[in-house]
Amino acid sequence: MWIAPGMLRSLGLHCADTVRMPPLRHARTVRQSGSVATVTPQAVIRGDAMMKLFLLGPTLLLSLLISFFLLRSDTLRAVQAPGLRAQAASPAPGSQPRMAGAAQTPAARPAQADTASAPPAAAAAQADPFAPVYIVTSRETWQGIRGLTRAAVARRDSTGAPVLISETRADRLGDISDYVHANERRCGGYFAFPSRAQAEAFVSADGAKQAMAKSMLAGYTLDNQATVSRWLPQVQEQRLYATINHLSSYRNRYYASTHGRTSAEWIRNHWQSLAAGRDDVTTELFTACATCGTQPSVILTIRGWDLPNEVVVLGAHLDSINGGNRNDPEQHAPGADDDASGIATLTETLRIALADGWQPRRTVKFMGYAAEEVGLRGSNAIAQSFRASGVNVVSVLQVDMTNYKAGAVTDMKLISDYSNADLKNFFITLFDTYLAPMGLTRGSVACGYACSDHASWTNAGYPAAMMFEAGDPGGSFPYIHTSYDTLATMGESAQHSVKFTQFALAYLGETAKTRTRVTGGPAQVLPVP
Repeated sequence: MWIAPGMLRSLGLHCADTVRMPPLRHARTVRQSGSVATVTPQAVIRGDAMMKLFLLGPTLLLSLLISFFLLRSDTLRAVQAPGLRAQAASPAPGSQPRMAGAAQTPAARPAQADTASAPPAAAAAQADPFAPVYIVTSRETWQGIRGLTRAAVARRDSTGAPVLISETRADRLGDISDYVHANERRCGGYFAFPSRAQAEAFVSADGAKQAMAKSMLAGYTLDNQATVSRWLPQVQEQRLYATINHLSSYRNRYYASTHGRTSAEWIRNHWQSLAAGRDDVTTELFTACATCGTQPSVILTIRGWDLPNEVVVLGAHLDSINGGNRNDPEQHAPGADDDASGIATLTETLRIALADGWQPRRTVKFMGYAAEEVGLRGSNAIAQSFRASGVNVVSVLQVDMTNYKAGAVTDMKLISDYSNADLKNFFITLFDTYLAPMGLTRGSVACGYACSDHASWTNAGYPAAMMFEAGDPGGSFPYIHTSYDTLATMGESAQHSVKFTQFALAYLGETAKTRTRVTGGPAQVLPVP
C-alpha cells in the first residue's frame, strides 16, 4: 500500500521525505489480464518524518491498523473472487432457454464420461486476444489480408494450388473473416492452428487431391425410394422453426463462451432424447480439440447393421459469432441462419428417421461442429482424428445455412469446389429425382478455400460435398455475423429449411440404405428380427 500524497500533506509530510520500508507481512494478490501480480504494502517514513509520525500518536496508529486489516480483507476477496465469478457465470441446471413449439422434448440425462473441459493451457490461449494464430489461406485471400498477417510462406496443397501459411493474432481473426465475407462474399476462408508446425503439418498431409478425385466406395444408386418417399412428406416446418428459435435465443453460441458450451450440451441432450433409448444409437461430446475453447462438438451415431465399418456423415456447425464484437464472450450472436438452420435441418432429419424405426445398413454419424467460425477447428479435429484412426468415411454432407431465400433465385446451390466429383454428381441425381418433381430448382456456386466444414473432410482425404441456401440476387444472407441474424429477418418462417431437410433425408436413405432392403453393396441379406 502507498500512503497517498494528499494524506501525507495533511500530516505535514512530503513525498520527498519518503522511502520504502521493508514489506509488511501480508501481500494482496491482484488479477489483471489473465496474469497474477503481487502488490506488497509499503510504509513511507524516513528521518525526521518518523518523528512527525510519532508525534501524531494514536490517530496515525489507528489509521495504519485499519489499513492493515483492510488489506487482509482485500487479500481474501482477491483469492475468492475468481471462483465466485466462475460460479456466477455458470448457468444453473435447467436455466437454458425453453424451446417453443412441437419440437420441445424432455432433455435426456447427459453422459458423464464426455464432459471434459478444454485443457487449461488451451483455455488460457483462447483468453489471450494477442496469442499468435497461424492460418492457412488461398493466395487470393492472403493478398487481401496481408496487412493483418506477418511472416507468410508460400506452399502448395496436394492439388497444386498455392496456399499461404502466415502468422496473425487471435484478435485479428474477426477482421480476416470480415474481409472474406465482404470482399469474397463467402464465409470461412482459412484453417487456424496454434503453432506454425501444426499448420505446416496440415498442408504437408493435405489429402484434397485424393478426396476430390476419389471414386465413391459404394457406387451408390438410387434404389431406396420406398424409404425416402415415405419420409419426405413428414418434414414439419414448425419443428424446424422451434429448433432455430431455441438455438438463436442463447445470447450467442460463441466457441469461447459458456453459452457456446451449454448450447452444444442442449443439442446433444435433444438428439439423445430422439433416440428414445435405442441401444444402437449413442451420443457424445467430442472434446479432443485443443483450440475449440469451451465448446465441444456433438456426435450422434446410429450403428450400421451389416456394413458397420462404412460411415456416412451429416454435419453442420453449431457455433455462432458477431463480426462486430468477435472477441467478447457476451457478444450478441443469435446465428439463426448461420447455422442454427443447419442444426435444425439435421435434427428434423434425425427425428423422422428414428421415429420411423429406421435401421441403416451403414453406420451414420450426425455431427454438430464446434468453432467453425474461427477456422473450421471442430470439424478439422474430428476429420483428422478419424483419419489417424483409419475410420472409413464413405461420404459427407455439409449443411451450412439453409433458411434464406429472397427474389428470383434457385432453391439451393451445389458448392462446386473443394468437393468430391462423384459425390457432387450423386447430389445432382438426388435433387433431380426427389426435389425437382416438387418444382424446386438448383444451381451451383464456387465457395473458395476453406469456406465451410466440408473442406476439413476434403483435406483429410474423405469424399465430401455441400448444398447451400439460395440467398438473393445480390449474394448470400445479408445479416450473417450480426445481431440481426434472426428468424425475424427471415420472415418468421423456417419454410426454406424444409427443402434442405428433404434433401438430407434423400441423402441419408440413399447412402446409408435401409437394413431390410439391403441394396448398394455385396453384403449378405439379414432378416429383420
